[in-house]
Amino acid sequence: MSSLPSIVLVHGAWHTPPNYQSYVDALRRQGFEVHCPRLPTCSGASPPTASLPEDIAYVREIVTSLVDKGQHVLMIFHSYGGAVGGSAVEGLSISERKATGKPGGVIHLLNLCGYLLRANTSVFDVIREAGYQDLVEEYMPTAPDGLCSVTDPAAAFFSGRATQETVDEALKSVVKFPIKALHDVTTGYAWKTISATYIRTLQDYGVPTVYQDIMLGKAQEDGVSLKVKTFDADHSLFITEQEEMVKAAVEAANDERNIL
Repeated sequence: MSSLPSIVLVHGAWHTPPNYQSYVDALRRQGFEVHCPRLPTCSGASPPTASLPEDIAYVREIVTSLVDKGQHVLMIFHSYGGAVGGSAVEGLSISERKATGKPGGVIHLLNLCGYLLRANTSVFDVIREAGYQDLVEEYMPTAPDGLCSVTDPAAAFFSGRATQETVDEALKSVVKFPIKALHDVTTGYAWKTISATYIRTLQDYGVPTVYQDIMLGKAQEDGVSLKVKTFDADHSLFITEQEEMVKAAVEAANDERNIL
């Protein structure tokens, strides 16, 4: 393609944009324009004032503002960001917008070990199907105000693959998250209409491989065409495998399946 698309990076639960800054900087060095908005659920408000629908609406507003200017957009989702993004860009593909005389559109979905959900399903549906629901309260205790923490975020997000300095710096930007958002259901299924790549991780304690395989299996049942790449990596592969994840973004931007 003659020019690179803009990127909208949708971050994961408990995370905030500073967690992705080194990845964003690396993408920008490749020539991408990158937007990484802070999701309402990760505002740190107590009690929480937002849930999945607000996250979806917020991301959709940002993406719509870009495509209305005629821009092509590559979406990158991490973790919970996949649950947000799959609904947020429903109907915003290039082909769907062209059909109504509108410019621009989303050209590709790049999911970094994130949730790939059918419409009207939740993150917790996947947790329950994997049989991990009883572990949630143990490892993600919920306070009376509805916010939950990860008991060992270093292990959950990094699995010992990053330097201690990197982990310490990353944990400064981790916040509490409203547990309700994991039970909220999605409203869209953009994976069925937009070309997509899924990055599958084998050393992931944030979104375990068993979750990923359940979701990939359902996508296959639904006839969703995904390019799947597997890495022996942890949940924060945008840091620990940053060079490879930049390459993945470049490949997604130039994927032969993209409609331009």
